[in-house]
Amino acid sequence: MKIESLYTPHKPAMRALVEAIHQEQGMLPQFYWPMDMLGAEMASAEAVGIFEGEELAGFVLYREVPGAWEISLVATHPKFRRRGFMEALIKHLIAAKGQGLELWLEVHEANHSAQKLYEKLGFSLTGRRPRYYKDGATALLYSRP
Repeated sequence: MKIESLYTPHKPAMRALVEAIHQEQGMLPQFYWPMDMLGAEMASAEAVGIFEGEELAGFVLYREVPGAWEISLVATHPKFRRRGFMEALIKHLIAAKGQGLELWLEVHEANHSAQKLYEKLGFSLTGRRPRYYKDGATALLYSRP
């Protein structure tokens, strides 16, 4: 398992990973990232990924905003789920970026496994955005000092 920053040459692998999630979940609202939205986000955000051998197992997109780092997308390939990849990746991001600035993220209210992971990593629920997602669900807002 290795963690590294992702750049333009990694974008096809990032898109393929998101496509694998779409195929498995049938575009469930907990992971609603159409390819055009993903392309725009990849163009404006920084990225860090985790690899199993040469294969991209997961990645995080994030950006600096006034007073914080905002995590905009976390994605794990379905075949690498529940193996600690995202936990390792977010811990890496906390160590690299979480000193002196808060980390922010949001999560679909039905994504209980992600909520448990974020809370385990020291994130606290700080707010809600009702009817934020396309399916009408609430976005739960988390931050970590």
